[in-house]
Amino acid sequence: MTLTLLKSNMSAVWNLATPMTATYLWGLGSFLGIMMTVQVMSGFVLAMYYVGGTMAWDSVVEITREVSSGWLLRLIHGNSASFVFLVLYLHFFRGVAQSSFYLHKPWLSGWVIMALTMASAFLGYVLPWGQMSFWGATVIINLISVMPMGKQLVVWLWGGFYVSSFTCSFFYALHFLLPFLVLGMAVVHLLLLHETGSSTKMGTNPVLKMKFTHLFSYKDAVNLTLLWGLFVWALVAPDWSADPVNFSASDLSSSPIHIQPELYFLHLYAVLRSIPNKVGGLIGFALAFTILICLAMVNSTQALSQISIVDMLAWSFLVVNIMLMWLGSKPVESPFIFMGQGLTILYFAYVLTVILMDNLICLYL
Repeated sequence: MTLTLLKSNMSAVWNLATPMTATYLWGLGSFLGIMMTVQVMSGFVLAMYYVGGTMAWDSVVEITREVSSGWLLRLIHGNSASFVFLVLYLHFFRGVAQSSFYLHKPWLSGWVIMALTMASAFLGYVLPWGQMSFWGATVIINLISVMPMGKQLVVWLWGGFYVSSFTCSFFYALHFLLPFLVLGMAVVHLLLLHETGSSTKMGTNPVLKMKFTHLFSYKDAVNLTLLWGLFVWALVAPDWSADPVNFSASDLSSSPIHIQPELYFLHLYAVLRSIPNKVGGLIGFALAFTILICLAMVNSTQALSQISIVDMLAWSFLVVNIMLMWLGSKPVESPFIFMGQGLTILYFAYVLTVILMDNLICLYL
C-alpha cells in the first residue's frame, strides 16, 4: 500500500499541469532547493570537526589548515549562504512582480522558510567567533532588551550577562537543528504549491499547459550548470562576501569601528538605523520583515497583476531594497541617515499601496 501511495504521489508531481507561460524565473524555487541541500550537506560534514565554546576560533583555523579539504568545505558552506539568499530574494521578488501573494498558503509558507533561513544564517555567522561575529551577536541580541521581559530573554540567549563561550555553544546547537526545519518547510511549501498551482500573468489556470517535468527538467539542468559556475566563482574569489574584520579572533576589550551584518541582512539593518530610537528601530526592523505577511491579505487574484502600475511598483520595491542594502553598509552619518529614512518610508508604502489597490479592486468588482 505504501508503494502504491508513493507511485501515486510521484505520478501527480510528474504529470502536474503547469502553465506554458511560466518562464525560467519559475525554476528559481528548485534552484533554491538544490542550494539549500548543498548548504546542509557541507554543514553536516563541518559539524564533525567544529568545536563550539572556548575552542571555536581555534577549531575554525584547524579545519581550514589541517583537515583534508577543510578549506574547500568552509569555502562552499560560507559562500553557499550568500548564494542561497541571492536566489531566495530573486525567488521572492519574482512572486512580488507576478503578484503571487494571492496564493495565500504558498506565500505564507515561503515567508516562514525565509524567516527560518535568516535565523539559521545569523546563528551560523556567529560560529567562526571572529571579531565581527562576536560583536554582531552582542549588538543584535542586545536589541531585544527593549522588549517586555527582553532583558531576561537576552540573558537566556547569551547564556549569561555577556556574549561568552556558552553563547557560541547554544548558537551552534540551534544552527545545526534549524536547517532541518527549513527542509521540512520546503516540502510543505511544495505540497501547498501543487495544491494551488503556479501563477502567471494569465492566472493560475491558463489554457496552455504542459507536464511539470517537461517544462522544468531543462530549467533544472540550467540550474545545475549555474551552480557549478557559482562554485568556480567562489574558487576564484573565495572571500568576496566575507568581512575582513572577521578574520581576526574575537576581542572583548575592543569593538570594530563599524559593526554591520552580512550582505543579505543589510536592507533590514538600514531600516533599523534609519529610526533614531532604539525601541522605534527595533519595531521598524521587525515590521520591515513581518509586513510582508500582509501581502497575503490580497484577494483580487490575477486582476491585480494585470494593472501596469503594479509592475512599476514591484520593480520600484526591488530598487528600494537594493538601495537599502547599499545604505546599510555605509556609516551612520549624513546624508546616509536621511536617505535611509526616505527609502524606509517607500519600503512600507509599497505594501500599503498594494493592499489599498486590492481593496479598491474588490469594491469595484
